[in-house]
Amino acid sequence: MTGVGWRAGASRGARRGRRSVRWALVGASIAFGSHPMEAQQAGRITGVVLHSASGAAIAGVNVSVAGLELQGTTAESGRFTIEGVPPGLVRLTLRVVGFHPLTSEYQAVLPAETLDLELMLDPVVVAIDPMEVIGEGVRPSWDFGATVITRDKLPPAGDLLVALEGAVPGLQVMGRRDGTWVSIRGSRNDVLYVVDGIVITPPLTFYIDTAEVLCVEVRRGRRAAQEFRRSLNAEVYGGVILIWTRGTSSPLPETCA
Repeated sequence: MTGVGWRAGASRGARRGRRSVRWALVGASIAFGSHPMEAQQAGRITGVVLHSASGAAIAGVNVSVAGLELQGTTAESGRFTIEGVPPGLVRLTLRVVGFHPLTSEYQAVLPAETLDLELMLDPVVVAIDPMEVIGEGVRPSWDFGATVITRDKLPPAGDLLVALEGAVPGLQVMGRRDGTWVSIRGSRNDVLYVVDGIVITPPLTFYIDTAEVLCVEVRRGRRAAQEFRRSLNAEVYGGVILIWTRGTSSPLPETCA
């Protein structure tokens, strides 16, 4: 009997133990059950992008969340909104033609809350030395074997240089987005860039989206870049890529009209 009584007591104790655990779990669920659901609620990032020197709003800036397929574009007011951002620490990447790309510091996004930011972009400034007269008149673009690509012949979005690689014979793109080099017809010399009238030496350190481009003219050969060289002693380039973007104040050539 003593042995039986011990087993029965142990069974009752085990049942009491199981009930205690079960009620403890129910209590924990009641006490904390709302928190996991709340943690899953996405936040939102809003902000404004400004010119670092003038403080003017910058339109058309692509603002993306690093590591996530979440992005927005600034309006004329310079403001942007990115919805559905998972809570946690995030960094933003900003890109637009004419300005240096920017990756922000880590920012904390809270569940179901809005993070509002003010971000500054530095313009791409190219110092142009006085030019020396070469002794030749500026030749028409066709004399350089130019390829003109208008907006309707470009993909609706994507990397402009990658699009040119498939459209311009002999053009090859090397490097990464933040340091891109272009060679034409196997030339050992890099190409020069002219974006909205601003001369930019290689490599191209910012991303140009085809959605922002109105027209592109690719001129091949060393002579093509002569008029844009700073001096006779400046580096020789294997060609020049002229780019006109939306809202440019630089006049479009007749071939792009």
